[in-house]
Amino acid sequence: MLRSLQLQLQNIRRPSTVPKIFFLYDKFTIDGNVVQQVIHEDFPASQNVALVHITPSEGLRYYQQKNAGAMLSTSEIVIFLDCDVIPEPGWLQGLLDAFADKNVNVVAGETYIEPRTFYGRAFALFWFFHLRDLSDDLRQSHFFHANNVAFRREIFQRYPFPELSTYRGQCSVLGRTLLANGIAIHVQMRSRVSHPCPLGIRYFVGRALNNGRDQVLVSGMDSGTGHVLWRSVYWNFSNSMRRTWLKFRLHGRAVGLNPLTSIAAYGIAFLYFSIKAAGEVATLAQPNIVKRIFPI
Repeated sequence: MLRSLQLQLQNIRRPSTVPKIFFLYDKFTIDGNVVQQVIHEDFPASQNVALVHITPSEGLRYYQQKNAGAMLSTSEIVIFLDCDVIPEPGWLQGLLDAFADKNVNVVAGETYIEPRTFYGRAFALFWFFHLRDLSDDLRQSHFFHANNVAFRREIFQRYPFPELSTYRGQCSVLGRTLLANGIAIHVQMRSRVSHPCPLGIRYFVGRALNNGRDQVLVSGMDSGTGHVLWRSVYWNFSNSMRRTWLKFRLHGRAVGLNPLTSIAAYGIAFLYFSIKAAGEVATLAQPNIVKRIFPI
């Protein structure tokens, strides 16, 4: 990610001011010396493509880190990019070009799973990111992913990521808030980044369980009553498996799966959504049990 970002900063069209980059990390979970060393390999002190700030935080979660980083910025445009994604060439310029239209206030990029392995092909088809799309237009959308998105700073100051108890899902809640207040969400299709699959059994299980917990909590907020029906677990599971089966039939060969490997990959999806359903059931019984027993 760092190498790609450094190259793109070199190639953007003559910015009016030197870009500022804020690298935030939790000092309680990551060694600051390691962070400094890794970043300085691609952003040495002698470089002049950006002003680099390495900022430790204390126990902030994912969306809290983003809010904290945005508060440090004084630039007109605030761009959020996660450290585990790899931007394609032209990603940065694409986001910046979209803001040439003064009516554009929120621009997301496209995030996808690189289908290089069998495991990656499975996740590329059933997880929540789209398959890689070679379109290059700017279009409107009703949602965005927080790992690859940009805001006009004045808009984000008014509408930061909400403080919720969910693991993920704040971006979907913020997206609905923006639309409800007349602020359109745009997607720059040529601003693509690749995202890794969940690595390791523990993260696979933890991600699925917390995905289920988020499903219940966000659905409760959407209902306006805070209540979620138990049968919604079955609906969510059956709808997910039905959509996944359709995607495997339509796009399996495009990502390199044959009929036999499609069945095996579908099994991975079945396992993930089964664990997600277990997370929903556990959360309906006790809202904080997943967070307490399986934090990620």
